[in-house]
Amino acid sequence: MPTRFGIALAALALLGCSPHLVGTNDAALHYAIDADPGHEPPAAAVVALAFQERLSAAQVIADVDETSDGVRVVVDADGAGAVDALARWRGGIAVYRIDDALSPSPSASSATTLDAAHVALSERTQGGAWQTLVTHAPAVLTLGFGEAAIQAIATASHGRALAVTVTPATLGLLNAEAVAHPGERVALARDRTVMTTLPVEALLATPIVVSFGDDVAAYTRAARAELLLASPILPVLRRTAVSRLAPNYALAFACAILPFLLSFGWLFFVRRFDRSRPEPMWLVLSTFALGGLSVVPAGLVEAGCAVATPWLDPGVMTFGGQVWALPISIAVFTLVVGVSEEGAKFLGAWSLARHRPEFDEPIDGIVYGCAAALGFAAVENVKYFAIGRMSGSLIALRAFVTVPAHLFFGAIWGYGMGRELVSRRTNALEYLALAALLHGAFDAVLSTDGLQFLATPLVLGLAFTFVALLRSALRFGAVTPSRARAGAPPPSEALPASDLGRAYFRVGSPVSFYLCGAGIVVSALSLMTLGTVYELLHHRIGAGFVSLATTMLAAFGVAAYGASATIPLDVAIDRRGVTLAGSETPWRAILGMAIETRGARTTVTLRTAGAPLRLGPARPADAAAIAEAVRAMSSLEG
Repeated sequence: MPTRFGIALAALALLGCSPHLVGTNDAALHYAIDADPGHEPPAAAVVALAFQERLSAAQVIADVDETSDGVRVVVDADGAGAVDALARWRGGIAVYRIDDALSPSPSASSATTLDAAHVALSERTQGGAWQTLVTHAPAVLTLGFGEAAIQAIATASHGRALAVTVTPATLGLLNAEAVAHPGERVALARDRTVMTTLPVEALLATPIVVSFGDDVAAYTRAARAELLLASPILPVLRRTAVSRLAPNYALAFACAILPFLLSFGWLFFVRRFDRSRPEPMWLVLSTFALGGLSVVPAGLVEAGCAVATPWLDPGVMTFGGQVWALPISIAVFTLVVGVSEEGAKFLGAWSLARHRPEFDEPIDGIVYGCAAALGFAAVENVKYFAIGRMSGSLIALRAFVTVPAHLFFGAIWGYGMGRELVSRRTNALEYLALAALLHGAFDAVLSTDGLQFLATPLVLGLAFTFVALLRSALRFGAVTPSRARAGAPPPSEALPASDLGRAYFRVGSPVSFYLCGAGIVVSALSLMTLGTVYELLHHRIGAGFVSLATTMLAAFGVAAYGASATIPLDVAIDRRGVTLAGSETPWRAILGMAIETRGARTTVTLRTAGAPLRLGPARPADAAAIAEAVRAMSSLEG
């Protein structure tokens, strides 16, 4: 039932992003390459790569392939107009002289009444609405990359603008225009979209400042314009055909199912650490489903904040991805994204699992926290996979960076929720606040130009934190219902270690664990690199790719399994008994002890009425200390 419910959530998420399932409303646009007079037309493969870069700069997701005479673009039919506009615009900035007698026009419909000597452009007003400017045709000049260099102005006063530095020859042409039409205004446009309007005399400045407004969102508009203007100059592209494609249900199905398979894989990894008293699968999957449902309230909160004010829109408050804005973007991402998403996931776990009698161990908090987080990540990934049309690099990034990050954030507040069972001083909301802050910092770094490379070390740091939380949670066994209701700390916390109230001894195979951890990192990075290379080279996914990816994924699975089996843990010895890996063995159940040494590692084995309890492997000195503590405490309790 939870699995079917999760699939239903995926379908709803797909429908929420678009009125069509991804791959079911595709159109193929065919463009022929027209040669410039006196120039040899570029190869279709080169144009396809350039056009793909252009579309990426405009945040239009499409598949671009070369054809015998041009390029073929497969895109959702609703986005065909945007692709046409980007194909029509060759690049650079066109300078038009505004006809003040006809501008501004109240609507774009005036374009239908223009003669050949005029052209209609669209201009965004300060309030965000659009109006039509009528200009003289043709353009006075097009500032392409052969004539002008464009760079962002990073100063505080011009952070919302671009600078266009032109060559002396181009400056002479602009000077002639200013002399011929003094006092008139000009529009600087990308294709038919006005970037800014200036007095014609302003064209004589070096550099020419292209302002995008005075509001805070202008930083983002300037950054996006810079990306587009930095995209390659295209040859003349003429659309020769457009055709609707048969629905690609395989793509839609993959976008709906793969995110859940990825999250279930990580969930299996987490449950491996709760082997002594594993949580019931129905409750884990129910928490997973509630985490998936939490996408809805979190999304509503984030959308509401963005609508209320741009100062609570995380995409705007990166100030176009500028590094100097990182502290501000961390604060906004934390307040809006971190609090809403981690809070929604927290409620998903708290509303059901936290109130069940099965929730009786500190490790249970981590298991259910991760389950809710992975359910959230699965539904969220349905959207991202659909938007990205199953891009190889996107899948690798989401699977091995973003999904683990969600898991680790959930583990932080989950640990706090579980620790409340054994410590009245613990407040899970403090751990929730920490998770929200780390989530905000993670997203802010990903949204800042030049800092995206920090995502991997951040995830590795979170992974080490995850291991530390696991080891701490597994120091305790089940909490009896009476003590859980009373909220009293166990005797192990009430007594100091000097009185043998509780002593900890590390056991396990740290070398094997860290080797497995390195295997996880290497195999994940290899998969990410493979997906990125195939995407950049436009290679088709065939048998070679599948074989390599399967081998790397198998290595990742083996390494993850090995890490869960070899994680160094603490043996906790107190007046209640001996606790290892979340399982507590009382003194009355311990019948004897034996010490076995193999090579440089020693194991202390406690005989019980059931299966023997092996405390190790450990260094000989640590094993001797464990044996001494067992003797002292058993004699004290005996």
